Amino acid sequence: MRSKALLLGSLVVGVMGAGCSVAYEAEEGEVGDAQQAYVSRSWAYAWAHQATGSYTATSSYSRNSAGDNFAEGLDNTVSQLETGRYRVRFPDVGAAPGGHVQVTAYGAGSERCKVNSWLRSGDDVDVYVNCFTAGGAPVDTKFSVAYVRKSGTGSSDEAYVWANNAMAALYTPDPLYQFNSSGASNTIARQGVGYYAVNLPGQTALGGTLEVTAYGPGSDHCKVGSWTQSGNNVVVYVRCFDSAGAPSDGRFTLNFARSMQVNGGLSYSYVWANNATAASYTPHLSYQEGYIAGDLGDVEADITAARTSAGRYSVSLPGMSATGSNVQVTAYGAGPEYCKVVGWNGSETTANVNVACFDESGAPANSRFVLVYTDDKFIVL
Repeated sequence: MRSKALLLGSLVVGVMGAGCSVAYEAEEGEVGDAQQAYVSRSWAYAWAHQATGSYTATSSYSRNSAGDNFAEGLDNTVSQLETGRYRVRFPDVGAAPGGHVQVTAYGAGSERCKVNSWLRSGDDVDVYVNCFTAGGAPVDTKFSVAYVRKSGTGSSDEAYVWANNAMAALYTPDPLYQFNSSGASNTIARQGVGYYAVNLPGQTALGGTLEVTAYGPGSDHCKVGSWTQSGNNVVVYVRCFDSAGAPSDGRFTLNFARSMQVNGGLSYSYVWANNATAASYTPHLSYQEGYIAGDLGDVEADITAARTSAGRYSVSLPGMSATGSNVQVTAYGAGPEYCKVVGWNGSETTANVNVACFDESGAPANSRFVLVYTDDKFIVL
């Protein structure tokens, strides 16, 4: 699947049966895998499967590192606060402040979603999500959301940042809401209106992946422009736009990882879908990865992608389970196009994700994108 030079060795993480209890209880850094020896993680994710009302997120697509949440009553919940505005509560993962959030709208329409804010509520984490039409009006819609909080340092390549100052020429973002496995501080430089360079020291770009979500109450949206290696640092270029598609200064959250669980869950796949028009292809092998926690380790089969119609894509992820999972999608490129999850399905051995991309008017538009898939799979042979 990938150049072997890019792979970290796969080791047994622990012993666990069906479900997620044992491995997930080790979220404070107790697991023995070399990939996780120094960086601790708390995390949770959910699919908001209803556009209205208050409810418990469906157990098939909702997980929480605080334990086997559906056996112990640690349910992730979703509450609609008003049109297009939601609160997602992740129980018992808020032992410390900070962390990181990504959000992707879900469904066939042109809606898009973003992070409004997140905060601790006792031992819980409350994530506030805002969703809009292509024209910028609040709208009720389904979405997928992922939270992770990392701490410590290690040899892994992983970093995240909350870009909390849209107008500063150069600054160090809030240290409480940024992380870098090298122990260095991430910095951000504004390159122009709605155009930012995020510097992640001590990281390796080749083989990595990225997620970006706009932040705040407005209807602007952000995406990955590109990323590159600069000396010992990764530099990520982020572009933000208003609802009319014009460049617009905005805050955002950004998450980077290389051969590592991006959003906390032990099994994962990610891919840069680098061809917006090919009917069927294998995305760039240097920027796709699949890993199954336990005895199996790296997935050898290639991730593949297909364009089914204008702006509509199907991505096949070998080794991943269709249930117990979460999907985040970020559009890639210089223009105002944005992307979302239409749905995902499959089996216990292959997951298939459908993606839709749109232009600034909400019309289907061909676009490159980055997809991150988090899975609760853990296999002991």
